[in-house]
Amino acid sequence: MKKSSKILFLLLLSVLILGNGTSFAASQNQDIIRAKDTTLPWLTLYTTALATSPQLALWQAIEQGRVLERCNIRVKLWNTLDELEKNLIAGDADLWIGHTDVFVNAAAKGAPVQLLLTTAWQKFYLVSSDSNTLYFNDFVGKPLAVTPPGSPAVPILKTLGDRELSKISFTFKPPQILLKKLITGKISAALLPEPLVTKALAMNPKLMVGENVAELYTKTTGQQRGMPIAGIAVHSETAKKYPETIRCIARETMQQAKTLAAEPHQGITSLPDEFQQVMPKNLIEKSLARERLDAAYCNTVKPEITEYIRRISSACDEPPINLPEKLFWQQHPMKEHNGPQ
Repeated sequence: MKKSSKILFLLLLSVLILGNGTSFAASQNQDIIRAKDTTLPWLTLYTTALATSPQLALWQAIEQGRVLERCNIRVKLWNTLDELEKNLIAGDADLWIGHTDVFVNAAAKGAPVQLLLTTAWQKFYLVSSDSNTLYFNDFVGKPLAVTPPGSPAVPILKTLGDRELSKISFTFKPPQILLKKLITGKISAALLPEPLVTKALAMNPKLMVGENVAELYTKTTGQQRGMPIAGIAVHSETAKKYPETIRCIARETMQQAKTLAAEPHQGITSLPDEFQQVMPKNLIEKSLARERLDAAYCNTVKPEITEYIRRISSACDEPPINLPEKLFWQQHPMKEHNGPQ
């Protein structure tokens, strides 16, 4: 590789892997604000810039819908699933974007959280630079790198088929470290979520997309939507205090999800510009081609969520987690205690 080309590669690598780490770290100390009328209630949304399909319809509802007619949005960002769970347990937000299993585990530990919408059903892929290792069965008895640490794809895989996949030696690594190893060829394969799949493909043309965990899940369970991987949760007290506002957010997000289902790229412009430091919008568009934009009220897909959580608990040799009715947000016809009707 010529010296100039190598320098360019390293610069691009640092931008894609680290997401312009310095400037983004600085921006995390500054709230992202969406407001039209500061006299309206302020709700805090705790999310991650790496979420694509889980939050696309919500941001379209904020920017193009009627959400800001009822409230203002203050955004704070999480980096790891541990950070998300700690925030849930502390109740330090009004709305959360995150993994369904993290929401359920936090609720079991006393977090004041209710499941609002499921918005992500297909995200996890095997990627490999070797055409002979594009199936999970190719890694039985062998190591396979995974990110993020705590990925629900691992326990789900262990419960699929004849459980041969439980013999894979999964090794968890932080996203930045794993991506760097994958892109530079230090490892040849990994189990990644979107949009990290797209990031890796953009920087290493030798990588190929292999099996999709959601497709294996559908073959085993018959659940055509895939896995209820992630979505939106609401603080239980916020839901009581501002029922009409939460109902508006849920309804507008559902409507936008239906509108964007056929052409999800139409919603990319609604994502905050600050997110581009981690995931440029041109890469998000490519990522969405491997995701499924679909939204459902969590209380209408309780059987799917229950089965999903049961499988995760079973693979981790943990007792089943009870999913009480109060965990699922319900559309009660109530009026606001404060704020607009």
